[in-house]
Amino acid sequence: MTIGEYNCLVLDEPTNHLDVLAKESLQEAIINYKGTILLVCHEADFYQNVASRVINLEDYAI
Repeated sequence: MTIGEYNCLVLDEPTNHLDVLAKESLQEAIINYKGTILLVCHEADFYQNVASRVINLEDYAI
């Protein structure tokens, strides 16, 4: 994976155990990333500033 060029990242709860400064740095990196990101996150304060589309899976629960 490190040799090829990819334009898709899957981030599952990337903010776990991060302090405020680390979260801000991660947000900046996500904003500057040119590819597609599938982000699983429960912190609305984090993803609202970086997401272009939000899918709430609770809307699809049975």
